[in-house]
Parts: sequence; structure tokens; C-alpha cells
Amino acid sequence: MTAKKKGKGHPFFRRLMLVINILAVAALLCAYAAAYISPARYWFFAFCGLAYPYILLLNLFFILLWLLSWKKFIFISILAVLLGYNQLLSMVQYRKQDAQGHPQGALKILSYNVHSLYEIQKTGKKGMMLSKVTDFLIQQKPDILCIQEFYLRSEDSLKVLQKFTGGLNASHYFLKNYRDMSGRKRIFALATFSRYPISGVGTLRLKDRNTFATYTDLIIGNETVRVYNIHLESIRFGKDDYSFYAQLTDQNSEQDDKFSLKSGSFKIFSKLRKAFVIRANQVDLLKKDIANSPYPVIICGDFNDTPASYTYHEMTRGMHDSFRRAGSGIFGNTYTGNFPSFRIDYILYDDAFTAFNYSKINVNLSDHYPVQVFLKRSVKE
Repeated sequence: MTAKKKGKGHPFFRRLMLVINILAVAALLCAYAAAYISPARYWFFAFCGLAYPYILLLNLFFILLWLLSWKKFIFISILAVLLGYNQLLSMVQYRKQDAQGHPQGALKILSYNVHSLYEIQKTGKKGMMLSKVTDFLIQQKPDILCIQEFYLRSEDSLKVLQKFTGGLNASHYFLKNYRDMSGRKRIFALATFSRYPISGVGTLRLKDRNTFATYTDLIIGNETVRVYNIHLESIRFGKDDYSFYAQLTDQNSEQDDKFSLKSGSFKIFSKLRKAFVIRANQVDLLKKDIANSPYPVIICGDFNDTPASYTYHEMTRGMHDSFRRAGSGIFGNTYTGNFPSFRIDYILYDDAFTAFNYSKINVNLSDHYPVQVFLKRSVKE
């Protein structure tokens, strides 16, 4: 009896794995396409971009599988992964951080979504969370600070704000509420604080929607720099969505009568799709405004989108990502909430600057981690 040749056994399993591998490669190509195709035109690709880390891991699994078995198939996923090498660099960076941190004269930029100072709303203890955030920021001593979801609920919010800026030693600031707060004794805003004087400000919003970006022109020495503080459209998940996701991912949880896989999944899918489209429109408007800036530009904020997205690709055209230029780590996740963790908070800058010592600060005061970087004015030739 003739023995089977090595590697020829289990033909059904091999064919099945090959088919799944081809589908995984197709999904990876769609994830790459997500960066170039606006969700306002074709939203399907945005979902593939969102799943990019998991699709990438699946392809890496197949590389390992073929390496250990049928080596002639190994190049299927290798070529697909290498095709997205630039995409991979937006998620994985390794460099030895300089112990000195930054050169003399560099600006320390910090961006932080403080989640509406959530504990204030959750516990009703008005000053507690604000005090914790303030103490943290005073310790960091940023030169320019961009905060998203800056929330003050106080009958004397201006005095509280003055204490906040006094502690930061940042007497120059610009706040813009997300929506009209006329007659309400509270602040819910995009807030930019600076040690440098402000010469001009502006806001951006889509028609009939909340403000999603501000810019602040800062006089730094003999030059003016424009700092954008942005908070792009969130998915707006509610308690029911979080409850559905918790039950979906908890194998030990018992599904009650209200739990419906079909309706829950469709609801989350619809919210994701709507947010993808709105962000695409916000980015298109924002890019036009940035193109008209007469000054060097720094962009800080919560993009609510991953490095595999149309949002990130468009925002980084002509700009540099601090994580890629001066950071280190795998994925660099900045969101810490109930859903899968992604890198959605960014500091970008144009050719007028050079970045040093980017870092994500692991402090649990929000459902986001703050990110910071030192920017030095590039030497003019």
C-alpha cells in the first residue's frame, strides 16, 4: 500500500481552511478600503475598518497555520498583511523613549475627553470629580490643554472655572457649548486652555447639529498657531445598548425576555452606521476649514474613530500623527469604556512642528485615557 505524501492528508479540512483564509483576506482588503471610501457613499466598508484589528489577527493566525502545515498557502495572508503595512504602522509602533522627554522650548500639548466629569452626574457630588481631574492636570502642567465634554453644573460655574484655570496657570481659554445653553446655569463644552494669549477663535457645526469643533489662535512668541479642539460624532449608545452588549459577551449571563439578538444587533448596527456617515460629513467640513488656516495647525481631540477609518485617513492627509511619529506601543488604545477598546483620541500637527515623547497616560478618571506630546517648532531652512 502506498503511503500518503506528507501534507496531503485531511483534504476537506485543508480546503475549508483555504476558503476561510480567502474570505479573511477579502475582509482585510475591505478594511483597507475603509480608509479611502466615505461612509456617506458606501457605509459597508466602515464596518470592516472598525473590525480591522480582529481581521488582522485572523490573517496572522492563518500565516501561522500554513507555516506549520501546508506552506505553499502561507503567502496568501502574508501578501495581504504587507499590502496594509502603512495601516499597521498606525497601530503598532516601537521606539525607545528619550529619558529627557523633549527639547527645551517644546510645547506640551494634552488632549482629554473627561466624559462629562461623569462621577458628578453619577453620584451628585459636585466638586469631587472636578477636583480629581484638576489635580491630575495641574500635575501634568500642559502648555495647551484641549478638553472634550467639559462639564460644570453649578450656580456659580464662572467662579469654579476661574479656580480651574488658576490651578492650571492657564488664564487664557475658549469654551464653546455643544448646544445652546441659554438660561441654564451649566457649561457643557469643548474647552481649550492655554498659557499663551488668544488672538482669535471659531467654531464648526453641521446644519441643525451640535458644535463638533473649535479653533483657537494662540500667540506664541512672535508667531501665531491655530489649535483645533474636536469631538466628532459619537455612537450615542444608551443603557439598553450597553446592557445588550454585556449579555452578548457574558457567557454566564441569563438572557431575559427583553433580550433579543436580532433587535439589539440591528439597533447597534443602525447607530454605528449613522455615526459613520455624520463623521464623514464633519470631516469634510473640517478639512476645508483647516486648508484655509493662515497659521500652522495642531489638532487635538476625540475622533470617535479608529486608525483604519475614513475619518483618520482624511484627517491625517497633510498632517502627522503624534503616536506614529513619537509614540510607542501596540494599538495605543485610548478608549476604556464598555465596548472594545480602540485608539480614538489623537494629537495631529503639520510640517511646522516636530514631535517628541508622545504618551498615553493610564489614569482612570474617564472612559478615555488622556494623550500628550511635546511639539517643537521645526527649524526653518
